[in-house]
Amino acid sequence: MTVSTASVVSCPKCGTQTATYCYGTKKPDVKVRYRKCPKCGNRLKTIQRFDDLEAGEKIVPTMTLDEQGKFLAECRAKAARQKGRRAAMKQIKLTERDVAEIKYLIHNGIQTQAYTAMQYGVEKTSIHRIATGACFADIPTPKSLADL
Repeated sequence: MTVSTASVVSCPKCGTQTATYCYGTKKPDVKVRYRKCPKCGNRLKTIQRFDDLEAGEKIVPTMTLDEQGKFLAECRAKAARQKGRRAAMKQIKLTERDVAEIKYLIHNGIQTQAYTAMQYGVEKTSIHRIATGACFADIPTPKSLADL
């Protein structure tokens, strides 16, 4: 296999010949080149397969700066919503009676951990920890609901 030089790739925005500023190989037969237009500053990524040299390099679509800004804003908004949900979940406190009921329901197979978590407004992990004794080990499992 002969190593080929980078083919000439024109900028999709202004048509100027781009320059390679970084490259890497993802697989032995694929080369990825990161290019920048010296005229307009547009950046793009190309992929070249060595098993099909006649096809040349293919331009891979990338996000513009505006698209990147919108994407990051959406990610930050989603993280803020998640943070709000987590804060709300931390404020829910289970009473000793709730923990005893949870232990009774889980140990006797009356409800699943997922359904119990929805019923009490906590995460499934919390119910699992209660059921295994990792949390609230000092509260005994009642023999019947009358013992609550």
